[in-house]
Amino acid sequence: MAPTEQSVASTVNFGQHYAVLNLDMMSILMDAIRDTTEGQVFISNCSRWNYAVHQKRCRPLTIFTSLAFNPSQPELDSKSTFAKLIAPFGTFEKGSSGVQIDPGFAVDEKDFVLHKTRLSATTGNSLEQILNSRGIDTVVISGLSISGVVMSTIYRLFDLDYNIYVISDNVLELPVNETAAFWKVMLDTLLPKMSLTAISLDEALQALERS
Repeated sequence: MAPTEQSVASTVNFGQHYAVLNLDMMSILMDAIRDTTEGQVFISNCSRWNYAVHQKRCRPLTIFTSLAFNPSQPELDSKSTFAKLIAPFGTFEKGSSGVQIDPGFAVDEKDFVLHKTRLSATTGNSLEQILNSRGIDTVVISGLSISGVVMSTIYRLFDLDYNIYVISDNVLELPVNETAAFWKVMLDTLLPKMSLTAISLDEALQALERS
């Protein structure tokens, strides 16, 4: 790492009122990427981050989201574009094994698991109220997919005036072979236009120690 990059990395600090947001790390999606090189790297990076967060003595608010619907999907118009988008992956029925957070990620009684009904992590649940009630001002994001869930959540939280950090090593596109193209557009172009910051996993781990 060059000296200028080191100085930038050393300035990242999440503060004292931050939350860790893990988007859609559910079994059905992890199974879809597990046998790919990109998926294995993503899962390894997210597991490393999740472990570090859980080892922190004063653990930050940690939230996992999962796309999930009631039986027969009353929340969803079967003819909608969104319904057609998610149909190849399954029905995402609440209580099914597929919508549970993948067992490769540690989840305990201090974590929150929120079901959602659209791309954004804020739709169909109490995420906004939880962040507000805990006095959160900064959100650190990992998850998939970049062009859908990640960016939809970023836009919503941006509108709510949160400071947002995206861990660049911890986001993935579906299908995974499109990750490089979408990573460049979303993280290298759109985030800077919004004055938001993408940081590496190592930078996130360093900031976690300081915060």
